Amino acid sequence: MEFPRTADDVAPLLDTMNSLMSEMGEIRQTAAALTATATELGGRVQVTVNARGIVVETVVDEDALTTVTARDLGAAFTSATQKAAQQVAEKAQELWAPIIEKQKSLPRASNLLDGLSDITTMFGTRSEPPLHPHRHDDPDEVYVEVEETAAIDDEPHYEETSEREPRRGTITDRAW
Repeated sequence: MEFPRTADDVAPLLDTMNSLMSEMGEIRQTAAALTATATELGGRVQVTVNARGIVVETVVDEDALTTVTARDLGAAFTSATQKAAQQVAEKAQELWAPIIEKQKSLPRASNLLDGLSDITTMFGTRSEPPLHPHRHDDPDEVYVEVEETAAIDDEPHYEETSEREPRRGTITDRAW
């Protein structure tokens, strides 16, 4: 859409903007109500997250509590939570896609006013949060990454892929 040149050109732009704002309000409500559920360990661990990716329900089969190690259970919770969060993010992206396309057809503020910077270039792209905890601040804590591996019994198994050795005897020890 080109920059409106006359008052008659502004009316369709305002109509488009009002329609877009109304659609955005509806989508915002729908997106806020989204949830997603993912499972691990053959369905023995189930995690549901809300639209923000926050865990709202966790279901664990009692059998898993006695047959699965704490490390594997923790890895299963993390994996199921990350899968569910990814699913809910994809659902939200699908909801917002038509609005984003409509916004692309509207004139940018930087096209309307000379000297105004384009907001998208001012803020840049959104950075993604890490999927692993940052644990470099505790020298005594051992951080182990696990990786799901194939097994004969079709159940997921997890193997250690890295381990950081704890440091001992430094001036920053907690005993000081």
